[in-house]
Amino acid sequence: MIDLSPETTVRTLFDALNERDFGRAAGAVAETCEWESVAAETVHHGSRPIVDGLREFVASFPDWHVEVGSLTVAGDRVVVEWTATGTFEHEFRGEAPNGKRFRRRGCAVAEVKGGKIVRYRDYYDRATLLRQLDLPHLL
Repeated sequence: MIDLSPETTVRTLFDALNERDFGRAAGAVAETCEWESVAAETVHHGSRPIVDGLREFVASFPDWHVEVGSLTVAGDRVVVEWTATGTFEHEFRGEAPNGKRFRRRGCAVAEVKGGKIVRYRDYYDRATLLRQLDLPHLL
């Protein structure tokens, strides 16, 4: 029996991203998903654009890794605290790599229905991230 619980769905997404298994990551995200990065003020719709954006980010930070901290489930909603790290080694959105490392903490709220993430809100301190990467001009 396949576990389609909200917790398992969210953990599957993070595990798949750490393993660079973008097909499995896409499988955790609904075609109708609305994915918002509150700090970056961006919203993406649908599993393909969402996973393509995640793939682009991870390609720029090849050693990117996320650790799941606490995870709280309330019905179909999951609140997860996470810590991500990575080194800026490949061009990202027009910016030349500089070998700088980042460590950022954040949290996300995911709404899961039928084993798929249908809504995702990501919260983190963008200014701290950009300062660590020596990219404060992007603020």
